[in-house]
Amino acid sequence: MNIYAWTVKVPGRQDVQHVTTLDELRDYLRVIDLPGVAPPELTTHDAEVHDHGTYTYNEGSADEWSLTWTKVDGESGLVD
Repeated sequence: MNIYAWTVKVPGRQDVQHVTTLDELRDYLRVIDLPGVAPPELTTHDAEVHDHGTYTYNEGSADEWSLTWTKVDGESGLVD
């Protein structure tokens, strides 16, 4: 299972930072009150998700928000 560190930034709100699985990030983006949709590569389980990236929705508008993510763990899992 891959683990990602991610940050959601919305003007006028406190940044939200978490370290979770991709599924948990998808769940969070579904329940948070943001306009638009998540980056296309995060919306389906079949799409390839890059190890890191930044997505900005509606840049420059009143509805702008952004997501930055970085993979912090590979398929093999953490060593105990």
